[in-house]
Amino acid sequence: MKLVPCAKAKGAYLISVTSYKGNLLSEVCDFNVHLPLERELCPFDLAPVTSTAIQMVFGDTVAIALMSAKDLSRDEYAANHPAGRIGKSLIFKVKDVMKKQEELPLCKESDMIMDQLVELTSKGCGCLLVIDDMHHLVGTFTDGDLRRTLKASGEGIFKLTVGQMCNRNPRIIDPEAMAVEAMQKMESPPSPVQFLPVINDQNVVIGIITLHGLVSAGL
Repeated sequence: MKLVPCAKAKGAYLISVTSYKGNLLSEVCDFNVHLPLERELCPFDLAPVTSTAIQMVFGDTVAIALMSAKDLSRDEYAANHPAGRIGKSLIFKVKDVMKKQEELPLCKESDMIMDQLVELTSKGCGCLLVIDDMHHLVGTFTDGDLRRTLKASGEGIFKLTVGQMCNRNPRIIDPEAMAVEAMQKMESPPSPVQFLPVINDQNVVIGIITLHGLVSAGL
C-alpha cells in the first residue's frame, strides 16, 4: 500500500493480484486479478502456503507468456538479469574473466622443468603456458604433468625441458567466446580440465581462464 502512491506518481498502470475480494489493494489499483483460494494447506488455515504457491505459478506463467508475446531475445533477457547467475552466463565473455599480462604463467619450451616450479605454483593456475619468441602457444604443462614426469623419470627430471614433456595439443578458447562456453569446454570429454589458454586469431596467448575464476565470477 505504501508503494502505490509512488507508482501512481510515475503514471504506472497498476494491476493487483489477490486471493481475497474486497481488500484495500484491489480497490486502489486500476485492475485486479482474483486468484480463488478455498483455504490454506496449513491445518489452522493461517500460514500462507497455498496462496503463495498460486501467486508464484501465476507470476511465472505471466512472465513466460510476456516473453513469448514480446519475442524477447537472449540479450534483452540478460539486460534484465545482469547480476545473477543467469545474467552472467548470458553477458560474461572469456575476456571479461580471464587472467592476463603479468598474471600469466608463461615459459619457453627450452626452459628446464625444475627451473619453472616457482612459476608453475605461484600464479595459481596449476599450469604453465609454453610459448615461443612470438608469444605463440606451443603447449601446456600442468602440475599433473609434473607428478607424472617425476614418477616416470625420477632424478632424470632435472635434465628435462618443459618442451619435452608439455601437451602440444591443449584445448584453447577465443576471448570473444561466452564464459559459460569455456566452462562447458573444460567439462567436456575425454576428461575435465581446470583451465583454458585464451588465444587470439594469430595464435598468440593473451590470457588464461580457470575453473576457479569462473566460479569466483558467479558462473
